[in-house]
Amino acid sequence: MMGMEDISILIEKWREIYKAEVKSKKKHREEVKLTPENYFNVVRPFFMKISPEDREYVRTFRMVSYGMLEYSPSLRTLILRGAGYNLARRLIETGEIKDIDDLPKVFLNQKIGLLDIVDESFSKMKVNIYECISCYQAPPIGRTLCDFEAGLIQGVIGRAYRKKYNT
Repeated sequence: MMGMEDISILIEKWREIYKAEVKSKKKHREEVKLTPENYFNVVRPFFMKISPEDREYVRTFRMVSYGMLEYSPSLRTLILRGAGYNLARRLIETGEIKDIDDLPKVFLNQKIGLLDIVDESFSKMKVNIYECISCYQAPPIGRTLCDFEAGLIQGVIGRAYRKKYNT
């Protein structure tokens, strides 16, 4: 396993990629339909290094997640956000998460993605998730794919701080 220093360097590299994308204003890309290639051919560079079977893990997760989009996008959102929220609750109950600062480690250990808390204040927090299990290398489809991750973050903030937040 990589050390925390190596992960910090990796996060900095991803931040630079993020900043370059924001600067280039590639926000309004053409929307496309998800295809099996979007879950069969995903290679998350960092996670493949630490876990060679990562491709299969991502494929299985995305087959379920993307499959729900075909039947009921709104139900998919509720189910995945609820699953993320419930995972947060369990991780808080077991002591694996004590506060928001534990989230990057949990995202890494659970192979959900590389969570980067870019900016936080008393009323606002900005996070980026690099190599996200839900959306890394997925094309823009006009909606959020990271409902599980949003539910997990929302659950930690809500349970750890006993407040209700929008993600």
